Amino acid sequence: MHRISVFDMQHISYRLTPHILTPRPLASLLLTRRDCLSALQAAVTFRHTRKPAQQQAVSTMAHHSQEDLGKFSYEVVPQLSSELSKGMSGKVATIGGCREYTGAPYFASITCLRVGADLSHCFCTSGAATVIKSYSPELIVHPYLPDSTDYDDDLAEGKKQKIYDKSLGAIKHWLERFDTIIIGPGLGRDEMVHHVVVEAIKWMRENNKHMVLDADGLYIVTKNLDLIKGYKNAILTPNKAEFGRLAKQLDVDLEDKDRQDQLEQIAKKLEGPLVVQKGAKDGISDGTTTIYCEGGGSKRRAGGQGDVMTGAIATHLAWILTYQERANDPSKFPGGLPPLMLAAWGGCHIARVAAELSFAIHKRSMVAGDVIDKLGEAVDKLYGSKT
Repeated sequence: MHRISVFDMQHISYRLTPHILTPRPLASLLLTRRDCLSALQAAVTFRHTRKPAQQQAVSTMAHHSQEDLGKFSYEVVPQLSSELSKGMSGKVATIGGCREYTGAPYFASITCLRVGADLSHCFCTSGAATVIKSYSPELIVHPYLPDSTDYDDDLAEGKKQKIYDKSLGAIKHWLERFDTIIIGPGLGRDEMVHHVVVEAIKWMRENNKHMVLDADGLYIVTKNLDLIKGYKNAILTPNKAEFGRLAKQLDVDLEDKDRQDQLEQIAKKLEGPLVVQKGAKDGISDGTTTIYCEGGGSKRRAGGQGDVMTGAIATHLAWILTYQERANDPSKFPGGLPPLMLAAWGGCHIARVAAELSFAIHKRSMVAGDVIDKLGEAVDKLYGSKT
């Protein structure tokens, strides 16, 4: 055994985890000859591969345990009471749904109610409205989105603009009332639908509304990043394919990068919105701070599970906003985390626990509706003492 002093030990003594390199400066170490050679080789490798200081990303891995994050999330959940009035536990809207896709907006909207929001509205095309209404009388459904298949192909631009104005006016009249707005589930790719949604997003941004974008909502903003770039009241929830399209549009090379680096680079280039990268564990980052939601989950990946997570996040965000009104000081938020980040973690956690409970029963046959059926049990398991 030989005691040696390593001149640049702060660059050698790195603890490698799957997501981050955490420096641990040391003055000296007690090492074997093999350790000495390995340490010196690591120093040489580090010096040849490290980026110049000005190019290195500055980010923070929030070192909170999953248990701690659960406690922080618990604190912002509203206490049920006979003194509450309708709307105080959250009012959420979903903009989504067309004649081809009625399941996704239903899953997102009904999740909001099952998690604990008081009111859940859905804005869709007329071709989707009756179908969504038939799924549940609990949802308030507005057939305000225009669908090009309902009009002649040679519709004059002047008439088309009148349709846009009428549709947007009807939607804006309602949007002022909601805490959070989900954009995207089941929107489809209709040109007239997208035109109105783009204008609605612009209005929401001008009026500082909080939004959660998923599915076709992500498709819309990926094509026009200026809609959300620099806007801190937005949460993006891409799956693997959507994450790849977003990276391409932002000119982020996903090759030779670990998952955390990919996530942080995309969030950083968006300059404001929070990004939730869905996966075996869900990464959540604003480009500066990154956390993960790891508990629960299932081996099954059924269509609609992402919509369930989106609804859970939107509801948790509504709760956060109510909590924020009481706190009046972001620094007082549990764990010192940004409010939207805590909302995203809480929503992910609820969805993952519900999926775990459902998978234990249904295994391979589990579908999104089965997960929704377990949302009440998941919320009670996590926040039962607040009922």
